[in-house]
Amino acid sequence: MSPAIGRRNSLVRRLLSGVAGSLAAGVALLAVAMVVAQVYAGMTGIPGPGIAEVIGHLVVAAVMVVLQQRSDHEPGRVGLAMVFGVYVIAGATLWFWWWS
Repeated sequence: MSPAIGRRNSLVRRLLSGVAGSLAAGVALLAVAMVVAQVYAGMTGIPGPGIAEVIGHLVVAAVMVVLQQRSDHEPGRVGLAMVFGVYVIAGATLWFWWWS
């Protein structure tokens, strides 16, 4: 059993964790949309996002979901660091693949 089970986190920690979970879910949905766009592009012959970008989004989404899930079971600073890891990965993903 995890040491965090039965232990109540602060309101701020729960809020940060909830938003991180939403980010992880959003990036996972984005990764699925990238797969659909690549398949559609391949079937119609139009340029798609590219295999490397699709695989990258799938890997990032998996890492974010795992970090978020583990952060819910880790008490203290380790769990909080995992939550902030989700934020950093989400920001880096948006910056490198979507904004720059």
